[in-house]
Amino acid sequence: MLRAHVRLRKAIVSFPCNSLHSRYPLITFIAARVLTAAAIPEPRQNHFQLTLTVLFMEINVDIQPDCTATLKASIPAETTAARRASIVDSYAGKAKLPGFRPGKTPKSIIEKRFKKEIEEELLDTLFETACSAALEENPKLKVLNFGKPEQSLDDQGNYTATSAMTVVPEFELPEYKGIEVKVPSSEVTEADVEEALNSLAEQIAEFTPVDRAAKKDDVAIIDFKTTLDGKPVAEAAGKPVGFLEGRDGQWMKVEEDQFLPGFASALEGLKAGDSKDITVTIPDTFPIAELRGKELVFHTTVKEVREKQLPAMDDAFAEKVLPGKNLEELKTALKENLAQRKTMQIDEAKADQITEKLADMLDFNLPEAVVEREVYGILQQKMQQAMYSGNAPADMDKFVEEAREEARKEAKRNLKVFFMLQEVAQVEKIAVTEMELYNEVARQARQQKKNLKSYIRELQREGRVHGIRMSLLTAKVLDFLTKEAKVTVDEQ
Repeated sequence: MLRAHVRLRKAIVSFPCNSLHSRYPLITFIAARVLTAAAIPEPRQNHFQLTLTVLFMEINVDIQPDCTATLKASIPAETTAARRASIVDSYAGKAKLPGFRPGKTPKSIIEKRFKKEIEEELLDTLFETACSAALEENPKLKVLNFGKPEQSLDDQGNYTATSAMTVVPEFELPEYKGIEVKVPSSEVTEADVEEALNSLAEQIAEFTPVDRAAKKDDVAIIDFKTTLDGKPVAEAAGKPVGFLEGRDGQWMKVEEDQFLPGFASALEGLKAGDSKDITVTIPDTFPIAELRGKELVFHTTVKEVREKQLPAMDDAFAEKVLPGKNLEELKTALKENLAQRKTMQIDEAKADQITEKLADMLDFNLPEAVVEREVYGILQQKMQQAMYSGNAPADMDKFVEEAREEARKEAKRNLKVFFMLQEVAQVEKIAVTEMELYNEVARQARQQKKNLKSYIRELQREGRVHGIRMSLLTAKVLDFLTKEAKVTVDEQ
């Protein structure tokens, strides 16, 4: 039991994290998943063309109203030759080839030996140059993603490229200050503390054997085998059914809807040595589709009945929960913990209400590629939740298909809120400092018990730093909006 008590203390008595983005876990998680690559633009027309010449480059950007754009770039041979020469010089300075001292290899040999690498780097460099020029000359162009370009060099060395881009949607911000929200009271009452104490007592309760029939809140230790239409359930279903096939020595709390509807409550009145066939209709929500609506018979034998013994609310109880503390000190710790939890819950409630109300005011096109990515993230999350809960669907493909439409609605709402928050950040000049980013990375490293320098390298290698920055920024905007909200306390 000691190990369980340790876990309990960590879960119940530990104080919540004060990290800014931890106060708004859902929306900041979405922010990290979206991983936008640019700031939100100022409002612009739905469609325009921009043609410019910069450093002898011709850049054409065609922006469409569906959050897409086409970049066409043309760079003359004079410019590409200069870029190529610079790359060759770089290779010549680093190359170590047999028969030549470092840095002394003839360029003709360098060009022949590294021809493929030089050509690839040249194309990459020219495309990056074209993208940078387009962004620099058109501040309204904010790109989420530059698509893989179609690019080439002709015989004279002239470079051309075409790239389909995903751009940030444009929209008018609704009034975001003074949103009316209603939150519960932050007061921690004596009843709240007593409820927390009772919850702790329930979790460390002991169950002692009794020589009587089982009643509500007892635990019955049972053996059972299950049949369907007179056959073992796995045989009848034509597939493994896990736990439903049967168990020996299974602990079952005697209360309604424990395990399956009607099963646990049917144990009431049975004592050790009693046997009973319990018929249960499997609910339509059960993960194994082949068993939904079927009547299963559980051939059950009670081996033992145990009665719950709650600990006395005294200093000994407090010592088990929080070593070194008496009952009054435990109550004080619980009260402080509950106050922090209520504050976090109120912050989340404010943010949820504000974003819900603002999302209802927003109506604009979203980049389809970004929507699909968010849909994928949501579906992955739902599948993980199903597996972690032990209710993984037998037909995962069917589950995904059925959940897709709802996931798409959720994705669009999430993204509208996300882009709206980014726009507010720009208007209100809210930003994440390098120190805030560093502190958050350091906090994550400590939490994961990782070396800070190694963790930073890991984040950089996996491209996750921007996601953390976006999460922090989103949290700061939410913090700003909650402070600007008109808050009414619900005293009920």
